[in-house]
Amino acid sequence: MTINIKSAKLLEIKELKGFQNEPGVLEYQVKVDYDFKKLITADDGIWPRFVILKKESEKSGWRMEGVGTGP
Repeated sequence: MTINIKSAKLLEIKELKGFQNEPGVLEYQVKVDYDFKKLITADDGIWPRFVILKKESEKSGWRMEGVGTGP
């Protein structure tokens, strides 16, 4: 999918609380304004996405565990 993205602008990000995530896991809802090279499976515009971050160890940074369209 990233090959077809001309640009993506992050418009909003908020942490989702209330999920029973294990320690070291954070979940965020983001709004992204996409501009695609070709319209294949989605139109240009604002699309919500859900991003899960996981801390692998105390000395490492956060890594993306997953990106999806719903929590």
